[in-house]
Amino acid sequence: MINRLAILLLTVTVYVFVPQKVEADEWDSTAVAAMARRAEETVRRAYGVLWDFKLQFDLADTVRDPGHTGVMGEEYSPVTTTIGYEYAKELSTKPGWAGWLVRELAEHGIWKGADVAVSMSGSFPALNIAVLAALQELGADVNCISSVGASSYGANEPGLSWPEMERLLREEHVLKIGSSAVTLGGTGDRGLEWNDYGMDMAMRSVKRSLLPLIKPTSLRDAIRKRIRFYGNPRDYFCYINVGGSQASLGGGARMRFDRGGWYYEPLPRKGDPSGVMDRFLADDVPCLNLLFLERLDKREGITSR
Repeated sequence: MINRLAILLLTVTVYVFVPQKVEADEWDSTAVAAMARRAEETVRRAYGVLWDFKLQFDLADTVRDPGHTGVMGEEYSPVTTTIGYEYAKELSTKPGWAGWLVRELAEHGIWKGADVAVSMSGSFPALNIAVLAALQELGADVNCISSVGASSYGANEPGLSWPEMERLLREEHVLKIGSSAVTLGGTGDRGLEWNDYGMDMAMRSVKRSLLPLIKPTSLRDAIRKRIRFYGNPRDYFCYINVGGSQASLGGGARMRFDRGGWYYEPLPRKGDPSGVMDRFLADDVPCLNLLFLERLDKREGITSR
């Protein structure tokens, strides 16, 4: 009886872990390096498209955007949600983020066709592009919710919110993957800080994005609807958060996910309410938080490679 049980346990162990190891070993260092370079080149191509668009519509600003990236927005606009820091936005435009993401995800064992859940804020359009460029190279299946609202110097210019940027980049065949739905973002994931004019601008952006709009009645409802949209967290390889979305990171007076990088376990202190990322961590799904970029860059040497 004991021998049969041992054989059964060995059989189950082999069945569960061997396929994952084979998938994780698919990327050798040469392949990863090539994908990282291509992802960074995709970011540069995206910047070229967005800069040309801004030139065409007299939105280009060489002072605010000396690198001609097309992703540096205004300090304030009617769809601005919170104060943002210009240096962090400039740092996010370095193409090296895309290469780092390729290497990180490959090292964590991603495989072609892996399902990845993504939350994107309009606050960091450059990082949004880097994430999509990396996942595109790795052949991941992406289920992404992105927001219209943006903090200072993000995708906050009239007619060029993040969902509109993404649509342009997909139409120009720079990106092949992207968002599946949008929210307004901002307070309560409903843009509560905007006046009527700002809300009208945001709704026009949603319409131009050609994506379905998730309409919550409260922050808790926004979290519930996002989780319902993603489905079972255990179906995903990982969850990637870009920016400081309340629905993604949870509510409360103090931000609990107060560093950038990987999280593997639930935080001891709950949010008010806890967010989507808490739910993924509760189901043992690793989460990559792309926020607090200066510290993350210093720790990982992302832009100095």
